[in-house]
Amino acid sequence: MRQNLALFENEDVIYKKYLPQITTLQNKPIKINEWDIPYTISELSYLVHSDYRYYGKFPSAVAGQILEQILPPSPDHYVLDNFCGSGTTLIEAKLRGIKSYGVDISWLSVLASNVKARYIDTADVKKELFKLVTWFENNKENFSSPEDAFVNKWFSPQASRDLCAIQDYILTMNSGAIRDFMLVAFIGIIRRVSKAHDAEVRPHINKNKKERDVISAFSKKISDMSADHAEFNLQTDKNLIADCFIADNTNLPKLLDDKKCYLVISHPPYLNSFNYAPVYSLEFYWGSPFEAEYTEEKKNFYKEEMKAHPANEKITEEYFNHLDKCYRETYRIQPNGSTLAIVIGDCTRNGKLIPVIDQTIEIVENIGYRLEEVNYRTTHYGLGKYAYKHRADYHGTDNEKKDGILIFKK
Repeated sequence: MRQNLALFENEDVIYKKYLPQITTLQNKPIKINEWDIPYTISELSYLVHSDYRYYGKFPSAVAGQILEQILPPSPDHYVLDNFCGSGTTLIEAKLRGIKSYGVDISWLSVLASNVKARYIDTADVKKELFKLVTWFENNKENFSSPEDAFVNKWFSPQASRDLCAIQDYILTMNSGAIRDFMLVAFIGIIRRVSKAHDAEVRPHINKNKKERDVISAFSKKISDMSADHAEFNLQTDKNLIADCFIADNTNLPKLLDDKKCYLVISHPPYLNSFNYAPVYSLEFYWGSPFEAEYTEEKKNFYKEEMKAHPANEKITEEYFNHLDKCYRETYRIQPNGSTLAIVIGDCTRNGKLIPVIDQTIEIVENIGYRLEEVNYRTTHYGLGKYAYKHRADYHGTDNEKKDGILIFKK
């Protein structure tokens, strides 16, 4: 049962404007649909979805459609995202008045998810930004670029000096929502003010990149995030739970042992795509002074991530073994009648198809779940700022390589 029904019955709310266009291809024995998502990246990045650039993020419309289809039996029941990433599921759940939890092995992902899903007093943020900028202008000359080969490779001396100054200011702030907000904004500009390509997943040097002023980039990021949160605050219940935890998804927190998890939305890294630790190496570097505080002294936990690249025989075997372990864990905590929705895609290795969807179905059915629905996804991304020039290479059921949303029941 949803909270604040009057709000959620409004079909004009932004999160209802970009749901997939669904075509049913088969009704029996397993329902098969095609979900077409003909929207740009910028359209799907409404409200706080745009607050933190996350590579490998699944479209907000996918989480939204799953939550539209599968409703909680009571306000006490919740959705869990066991590969939470940057909190897409938590945001979509909160917009719909649904309690939610997430887990992720990366402390940066957990921090970003919690900041995005949290009520933030944007007036207090603006006051803190004014204090920071004033302090920065009076104190930036007291800082210098670290004598570090990694920093010298990726940042100009002035950029690294200015990043050191902002980092130092945030370190001295009192812990709490405003500091967390500032830290996410700080981490969010690292790629932008570096020498790396902005739009490429794996960082590599862009020799033609124009240097960006750090404090201007930071101020703009804070301003943009504040505007997003002001609107998000108006559309959500600030007291509704939407929390993410640092955890290994093969050993879920005891908090989730209450048999109230009516739905798991799961978006594992796609096999042969990339590993997150090296992709976010610049962000982890500048975030390292904060890591112990946000991980309860468990440093470098994020390096224990599930590996997805390269898809050699060893990593492929470990990948499917990890899926088996993490879905045995969701099966353990979920009550009978609950739902598992897995967003996952096939891949190729040396030109040969690895049927990830079929193998995932086999793994999950062997655990005890029952497959109810297969949805094949197409995505256009034709016009956004970081858009592809053509549709993503998953197109319906006629192609060998597919991208799917698999719906199982326990």
